[in-house]
Amino acid sequence: MRSESVRAWAEDWRGRFVDTLPTILFFIALFWIVHLAFGSNYLLAVSPYTSLFQARLRKYNPPGQYARFVLVSALALVAARVAVIGVVPCIAVNLLMPFLLVFMRSSQLNPRRYFPYTMLFCFLELRPETLVDTFATQALVLATCCVTLIVTLAVAGRLQHHAQRARTRLHELVGRLADDLTRASKGGVGPNLSSELLRLRRDFARMAYTAREDSSAPVRVQNLLDMFATLAQRTAYLAGNFDWDASHQEEHARALSELGRLTHDLNAALEGDVSARCHRLIPRAQELLDGTGISEDRFRIFYQSYLNLVLLILRTAPDPHQRPWRLSASDLARVTSFRKRLSLESFEMRFSIRCGAVLAVSCASNLLFPVDHLYWFALHAFLLLQPFPHESLHRMRTRMVGTVIGCLFVHGLALLNLGWVEVTILGMFLVGPMYATKPGSVPSAFFATAYAVSMASVSIDDRYATTMRIASLMLAIATVATVNRLVCPTSERRLFVANFHQMIGMVGRYWRLIRLTLTHRVDTVVSSETLLHFQMLHTQATEFVESLDEAGEKDREIAELARYRDAADRALFCLWEIMCELEQLELLVRLHEVGDDERPLFERIIDLTEANCDPRRFGTGVDAAEEMLFELEEPDLRYVLEQYVDRAGELRLAIDDARGALVQRPTYVEEIRP
Repeated sequence: MRSESVRAWAEDWRGRFVDTLPTILFFIALFWIVHLAFGSNYLLAVSPYTSLFQARLRKYNPPGQYARFVLVSALALVAARVAVIGVVPCIAVNLLMPFLLVFMRSSQLNPRRYFPYTMLFCFLELRPETLVDTFATQALVLATCCVTLIVTLAVAGRLQHHAQRARTRLHELVGRLADDLTRASKGGVGPNLSSELLRLRRDFARMAYTAREDSSAPVRVQNLLDMFATLAQRTAYLAGNFDWDASHQEEHARALSELGRLTHDLNAALEGDVSARCHRLIPRAQELLDGTGISEDRFRIFYQSYLNLVLLILRTAPDPHQRPWRLSASDLARVTSFRKRLSLESFEMRFSIRCGAVLAVSCASNLLFPVDHLYWFALHAFLLLQPFPHESLHRMRTRMVGTVIGCLFVHGLALLNLGWVEVTILGMFLVGPMYATKPGSVPSAFFATAYAVSMASVSIDDRYATTMRIASLMLAIATVATVNRLVCPTSERRLFVANFHQMIGMVGRYWRLIRLTLTHRVDTVVSSETLLHFQMLHTQATEFVESLDEAGEKDREIAELARYRDAADRALFCLWEIMCELEQLELLVRLHEVGDDERPLFERIIDLTEANCDPRRFGTGVDAAEEMLFELEEPDLRYVLEQYVDRAGELRLAIDDARGALVQRPTYVEEIRP
C-alpha cells in the first residue's frame, strides 16, 4: 500500500514538473538574459514576467494582449518611480495602484487576475536605487522582458495551436448539449439529466466568461461562446417545473428530438465550410419555428426561444467580417455595472483597499529604513496577502514552516563553502521544483526560500540572510494578519450576502434593460454578459450553501446561516428561475410580443417590479401585479410574467424564513471579533 502511494506521488510530481517545464525554462532563460545584460540588481523583474508567461502560456493571445504587456509594464514602472520619491508619495501611490491593477482586473469570480502586474509594480519598488539612479536601465530591462515574453508566447501559440483550443472545447460542449437533448427526448428529464443540464450550463458560462474577460479566444469564438452559453442557459430551463406527464410526453419528445438533431448538425456545420453548411440549416430551423404546435406554455416558450437563438447563431457564424460585438458607451456602462461596483460592499473594492494598505505599509518601511534586504518584508507581505483571508491564513502557516526549513537548508549549505558558480548552478536546479510545487504549499515555500537565500548568501553573510528572511516573514505575517482582521474584513458569510444582494440588484437592472428594449435595439452581448455574470455569481453562492453543514461546524461566524440552509437553497433556486423568466421576457419583447396598446400596462408592471427589487422588500406588491397580468392579451407574455410573480412570492417567503440571515450583512464588530 505504501509503495503504491509513493508511486502515485512520484507520478503526480513528474506530471507537474513536465507541465511546468516551459515556465521553468522561461525563468532560467530570462534570468540569464537580464543577469548577463544588466546585472544582478535587476533580477527582481524576472519573477513577475515569469508569472505572466505562466498565466498566458496555454491561452490564445491576441495582438491587444501583447500591447497590454508593454503599456501596463510602463504604467507600473512610472508608478514605482513616483513611489520611491519619498514616504508620502510611496503611501499615496501604493494606495492608488491597487484600484487600477486589482479593482479593474480582478473579480470574485477570477480573483487572482491582478497578481502578475501588481507583483511587477511591487517588485520594482523593492530596489529603489535602480529607479532613482538608473531609471533608463530599468526601463530597458522591462522592455527586454516584454520582448522576450511576447516572442516566446507567439512561438508557443503557433506551435500549440492555442487559437484552436477554445473552438475544440466549444465543439465538445455543443456535442454534450445535443446528446442531452436526445436523452431528454427518450426518457424525459430525470434527476441525473437535470444535474447534467445544470452542469453544462455552468461549464458554458465559465468558458464564455473566461474567454471574454481574459481575451483567451479569437473574436469569432468569443461571440459563439456567448451565444451558446445563453443557449445552454435556456436548455437548463428543462430542469425546472415542466409538465412531463403522459398528456404532453409525445409532443415534448418529438420537439426535443428535433432540437437534438438540429444542434448536432449545427455543431458539424461550424466546422469546415461554415458558410455553406449554416445557410443550408437556416430554412430547416425556420421551418421548425414557424410550425411550432406545442400546447404546454412553458415548453413552447423554451422551444421557440431555443430556435430563435439557433437562427441567430446560424446567421452570425458564417459572417467573414464578424467583429467583436461593439458596445455603445451606454451599453458598455450597463455591462460594466454587472461586473464592477464602486461600493465598499463589493469584493473588488474591499480587496483593493486591503492590498493598498499592505503595500503602503511594507513598501514605505522598505523606503524609510535603509536595512539590507528589508525588501523581503514587502515581498513576503505581497505574497501572503490573498483575495480571501482564509487563504492568507493558510499561507502564513505553510510559508513559515517552508521558510524555516529552507533557511536550515541554506545554513547547512554554507558549511560546504561553495563559490558563486556552484551556488548559481544550485539555484538553477532549485527553480524547477519551485515552480512545479503547488503555490502556497510548504514545499513551494521551502524551494522559494532555498533559492532566494542561497543566491543572497553570495553577497551577504548566510546567517544574516537567514535571520533577515525569517524576521521579515514574521513582520509580514503580523502586518497582513492585522490588515485582514481590521481593514475591510471579507468573510465567507459577507461574500455570500454580497452575492445575494448583487444578484437581486441584477434583477432590477435587467428590468431596466427590458424597458430599454421596448424602444431601442439592445445588442445581444448586453443580455449575454448579464446572464454570464449572474450564472457565475449564482454558482459561487450555491457552492457556499452546499458547504454550510461542514463549515458551520468549524466556523462560528457562519453557523447561524447554516441553520437556514433550506431557506437559502430555496432562495437561490427562485433567483435562478426569476432570471430565466426575465431572459425569456426580454426575448418576447425583442420579438415585438408587446403591442402598442399593451405597452402602457407593461410599463406599469415594470415600474412595480423595479420598485420592489430590493432584498428587504423583494416579492411585495405581488397582489397588485397579479391583477395587472389579467389585462394582458398575449398568452406567452402573460405566462412568463405569472411565473415571475410566483417566484418572487416564493423568494419573499424564503427570505422571511431565513430571518434576515440572507440579507443582513455581518457588522464590523462581528467580523473582527476572534
